[in-house]
Amino acid sequence: MPNNKNIKIIFVLNYIILFSGITFSLYYAYNLFLDLKEKSVNQNLIAINKLSAKGVDTHLKYIANSVKTLGGSYRNLYEQEYEHIKNKPIHEHKYLKNEKITFFYDYTNQKDFTFQSDHVSMILSNLDQNPEAIGKELNIFHQITPALESIHNSFNFSWVYITTVNDFMLIYPYVPYEYTNEIYKPTEQHFYKAANFAQKSVGWEEPYFDLAGAGVLITASYPIYDKDDILLGVASHDITVDKLAKSILNETTMHKGSISFLISKQGKVISSTDLEHMKEMQVHNKQKYKGNFYYRTVKDAKKDGLNNIIVSSHEHLNQLGDEIISKLKPVKDVNTQLWNSSIEFFNDDLLLVSQIPSTDWILISCVPKKSIIDKTKSIFYLTLMILFTFITALFIFSGILTMRHLITPLEIINKASKRFGDGYTDVKVQYSNMNLLKTLFDTFNTMTEKVKFNQHILEEKVYERTTELREEINRRKRIEKELRKTSRTDFLTGIWNRGYFFEMLDREIIRSQRYHINMSLLMIDIDLFKNINDTWGHDIGDKAIKHVVNIINSNVRKENLFGRLGGEEFGIILIETKESYTPQSISERIRKSVEESILTVDDISIKITVSIGIANITDKDSSSTLYIRSDKALYLAKENGRNMVKEV
Repeated sequence: MPNNKNIKIIFVLNYIILFSGITFSLYYAYNLFLDLKEKSVNQNLIAINKLSAKGVDTHLKYIANSVKTLGGSYRNLYEQEYEHIKNKPIHEHKYLKNEKITFFYDYTNQKDFTFQSDHVSMILSNLDQNPEAIGKELNIFHQITPALESIHNSFNFSWVYITTVNDFMLIYPYVPYEYTNEIYKPTEQHFYKAANFAQKSVGWEEPYFDLAGAGVLITASYPIYDKDDILLGVASHDITVDKLAKSILNETTMHKGSISFLISKQGKVISSTDLEHMKEMQVHNKQKYKGNFYYRTVKDAKKDGLNNIIVSSHEHLNQLGDEIISKLKPVKDVNTQLWNSSIEFFNDDLLLVSQIPSTDWILISCVPKKSIIDKTKSIFYLTLMILFTFITALFIFSGILTMRHLITPLEIINKASKRFGDGYTDVKVQYSNMNLLKTLFDTFNTMTEKVKFNQHILEEKVYERTTELREEINRRKRIEKELRKTSRTDFLTGIWNRGYFFEMLDREIIRSQRYHINMSLLMIDIDLFKNINDTWGHDIGDKAIKHVVNIINSNVRKENLFGRLGGEEFGIILIETKESYTPQSISERIRKSVEESILTVDDISIKITVSIGIANITDKDSSSTLYIRSDKALYLAKENGRNMVKEV
């Protein structure tokens, strides 16, 4: 199990890797965000411009519909018969008259006949009209006045009026007598001629300055025809451009440094959000009733029949006007598009061009790309800061939770595991806030309890088994000892057998020669042993052998080696003999003890003697040479009469 330090290092490394991954992800997300945001902004700007242009177009269509309605109302009233008032108006009127016009107004007790008050002005420019025609027009005008008032009240500011073919004019709201000379012969005025007589539809007059001081106006004029397709006159509606233009232009300049401006289909400047541009337009239009200020180059304007116009001092705007007007085609519905201009001045700007089909006006918005990127960056940085704060807080919170509920419990488990590994089975882990590792802790405690229990059982079984094994080992050792003894001892006498005797002889010779220790080999043979077997049987012979062995054992030391070499022949290895304990003295004592000891079996008494041969070791002896010499000495003892000791 890893130590505590390694766990913490792994924990920190994981968080570093995770944080690095998030950082790189944010970096790539930033670039992707800029790209997507730019596309999104482009789409939003297109949508806003198109929506604004549609709003203007809808407003203009509303104005167009108002004059159509007014014209229709006039036609319906005109075609009615007024038999009871053929040459007399149904209302009494006061009038003022000069050499050009006759000015009619209602005869009432009201004195509030001020400029733009809620009254109508009725003006006759053709003084040769017959009374019946005048009476009919006055009666029609009285009938249609509520319609004029309703249309006027639907807009912030407007003039609503009807001009007949015989130069009779009805205007709402009220225009005082002193202003009427300005509209002498209304059928020759621009607002009358603006009607689209060719298509019998609404026509639009380009923006102009209101003589009454209401600012820039536009006029929608609709030609009125009777059932026989004879022209009766024109219904007109003047409305101020300033409020309409400012409303849509402000909506299209959300980004810092943006400029929007409105021009006519021929390039006449209607309005702009740039104060410098507006000031330039107002200065140049001030002396011209219908305005003469264009965003056109003089050369291209002349090609379109525009002579003696005033162009902007900002050449890039003139070039842009030429470029847009030359490439745009008439549309039936509002059209908005991103404009790829070839003019170098606009390389760092985003241009949007919207066409307003009702008047063929053109709405142009110029948005610096830098402002889009800056705004996008500010949004991204704010988002990034919030996200970074959130991620940091999340990391800290996650780190605390991880340390509290994972690392610390793991450290406890780690320490407990080490102690458990050292052999302490009574280990238990306790942790109060172990929501994540509670199962692990419980499992660990259960494991230690089971191990402790199993260890106790195992110890008992090991003890039992150890006892059994110890007993088995002792038993086997005894058997092994007995087997070893059996394999080394003579089965009849219990002394060493021939094989083990000669094995020990080799070992003692080597030891004696290495350490210069005295050693002798005695060969002993029972005299006439065959006669004992032949006379009294082998059983008595075996007892005779045991009898001799017992006597010899009682006459040699334990450290000396005594073995039966076969039949009635025996050998003794005398180790570390001394002057007081010489081979000759030992051999003689053995011979004499055997001779003096009578074997008695039942009623039988047998006298036994032995012959002994002695050979003392030399530096050159081996077991075979030493054995041969001692055997030779034994042979001499037997040859010389038996019951004696000989040394070679």
